Amino acid sequence: MGAPFDTYLLNDFIEGRLPPYRLYIFLNAFWLNRDRREALKREIQRDARTAVWIYAPGYIQDDLSLKNMTDLTGFSFGMGEIPWGPLMHIVDFKHPITQDLPQDLFWGTNSLVGPVFHLADLGATILGQVVYSQGRCCSGFGVKVYPDWTSIYIAAPNIPAPVLRGIARFAGVHLYNEQGDILYATPQLLAVHTTAGGSRVFHLPKPVEVVYDLFESRILGEQTDQFQTELSPASTVLYFTGAAQLLRSLKDYENPSSIE
Repeated sequence: MGAPFDTYLLNDFIEGRLPPYRLYIFLNAFWLNRDRREALKREIQRDARTAVWIYAPGYIQDDLSLKNMTDLTGFSFGMGEIPWGPLMHIVDFKHPITQDLPQDLFWGTNSLVGPVFHLADLGATILGQVVYSQGRCCSGFGVKVYPDWTSIYIAAPNIPAPVLRGIARFAGVHLYNEQGDILYATPQLLAVHTTAGGSRVFHLPKPVEVVYDLFESRILGEQTDQFQTELSPASTVLYFTGAAQLLRSLKDYENPSSIE
């Protein structure tokens, strides 16, 4: 999706053991007891954080209830009990999250899922619909912006990278590129794997003294916050993005005979 990510256990988040992030994606927070639910709300509903909830967030506590989902996410919900394979499509192509998406983009699963949930919230900005049962479509992709946080709900799983990229951009996450390459990044390293290859421009979070291709041993840029390069199809590259002095230290480490 153009941005690196980390994966954690839910308990690590609700117990406050994680560094701060702009965007949090909750894959399967379906069951939460009262204490964990309140701890999760305290952590996510602050500091302009954005939460993405998938399918049935918070549905199970002591009972099975749509009110449990509303309490956690801030959305009002409806539900169908007939199992169905929920599929999602976009209906609003003007919102910042969806403005770059093609109109023929669909995602979800053909596996039978039950119950099936949808949004029933007049205060939400609806971006997509979920195919609910026998071709019936209901609101299934929505956004609500609160003073201290943003809540996003998606009724169907298997969210494609372009949708995640739009959400990340909306949440203020830095995107290194938007061509669909796989990438991993630290403040001083950028690793990229590409299938298609081609010309690329990579945008860095802040200016660096030097960009250096560690595999080809060449400088790609100096005193810059972006650089352009050509990637071969089915290739992996690794760039140093940091201070010139640190790069010299790394090169001396690789060639100890050059050290006086």
